[in-house]
Formats: sequence, structure tokens, C-alpha cells
Amino acid sequence: MVEYLWEAGACLYREGSAELTAWVAVQKAALYDGRVAAVSGERAKQLAAQQSCARERLSRIQDYRTKRQAKRDYKRLRELDWELGSGAGEGAVRYVSAQRFDCGGMRWGKERAEALLQLRCIEVNNDWEAFITFLHDHTQTQTQEQHKNLLIKCAEPAPLPTYGLT
Repeated sequence: MVEYLWEAGACLYREGSAELTAWVAVQKAALYDGRVAAVSGERAKQLAAQQSCARERLSRIQDYRTKRQAKRDYKRLRELDWELGSGAGEGAVRYVSAQRFDCGGMRWGKERAEALLQLRCIEVNNDWEAFITFLHDHTQTQTQEQHKNLLIKCAEPAPLPTYGLT
């Protein structure tokens, strides 16, 4: 959302100017402090004072931000230590899944891809010991509940377990 502050500020101040940088800093601080309505009100006031080209651009930005105002409780999100931008999420997707699934010629069925993705997450997080312990304990509990040994090798594949990860 900060990129929209820069875009709106560029309608008001010269690109690269100290005024633009200062204006964005004030608006960003207000957003992160949970004063979204104040930021929107400031932009509406500036919109009324602008000429046609800048006015159209500011109006588009204002519409975008107004529609998403309820989703931007930045103060609470920062208190929860959540990422505000999408870069970290996109990087994680690229690192976790794309490096394993996007190789040439590979085709994946949904169920098997999901299982492989879970294993990839275990590998990335270096959680093999915890996973093996969990799997052992779960299998042992299931064996005791069913009063029979589980067959690891069989002719027909069983559905993949989710263990509550779906």
C-alpha cells in the first residue's frame, strides 16, 4: 500500500523532492499508527485542490484505497508482527514450491503435489526429526486403536493422510 502513497505524492510534489519524501513519511506513519481514515481524508482534501490530470490519478488511488480501508488495520498487523508487504510471501512461494515444482517436463496431480509440498516444507524447515517422531507416534497410536498392525507395503495406494494440514 505504501507504493500508492508514493504515487499519490507524485501528483502533489516533484519526483525525488524532499517535500515528497517528507509527505510520504508522514502519511506512512499515520497508516502504521492505525489512522487510515485520517490518511484518506488528507488525500480527499488534496484531491479537491488538484488540476485535471493529477485529479484523475488521485481519484483512482483514492477509490482503490477506500475500497480496501477495512483491510488495512496496519497498527494491529504490526503489533502481531505480520508482514505488511507481499514480497516476503512471494519469496517464500518461490523458494519453497517453485524450486521443486517448476522444473521442465514435470506434471503433478493435486494430491501428490500437496504431499510433496508438505515434505518440501519439512525439508526447508529442517524438521525431519520432529516429523519422523510425529509419524511414528501417530502410527503407533493408530495400530493400538485398531488392534492390528498396519501394512506399509500394499498393492493399492491408500489416500494420503492430511494430519490436519488441509
